[in-house]
Amino acid sequence: MLRYVMLGFILLLSSGSLLAGNTLLPAGSVKEHTKVELTEVQKVHRLIQFVRGMKDATFVRNGSEHTCKEAADHLQSKWEKHKNSIGSARDFIEKLASKSGFSGEPYKIRFKDGTEHTTNAILTKELERLESL
Repeated sequence: MLRYVMLGFILLLSSGSLLAGNTLLPAGSVKEHTKVELTEVQKVHRLIQFVRGMKDATFVRNGSEHTCKEAADHLQSKWEKHKNSIGSARDFIEKLASKSGFSGEPYKIRFKDGTEHTTNAILTKELERLESL
């Protein structure tokens, strides 16, 4: 008896049909895992949280060193002040998160190993990762 149940199950699987509860669903009626699209606002929030969560890194703004929590707070306040004029996460990076509005000097992130990268480069790479999920 078990052999016939197993054979029936194998035939069901090979036909591409799925059993949901007590209902046999035809092949193709169940959606495959779909990519979740983030809104631009969600992407900005994720970028700010990405900065906040960086470990062993120092944020350099106008020649002063700050923790990444301080950097995230600063980016958050810039976002809150200017979000109505920002159309996308890329705009956020370019217009708010890449350089000082005061001096025009690029923001940088210095890592534990001493390497330094602009926030533009770091956040652009993270945005590309987010958009590929």
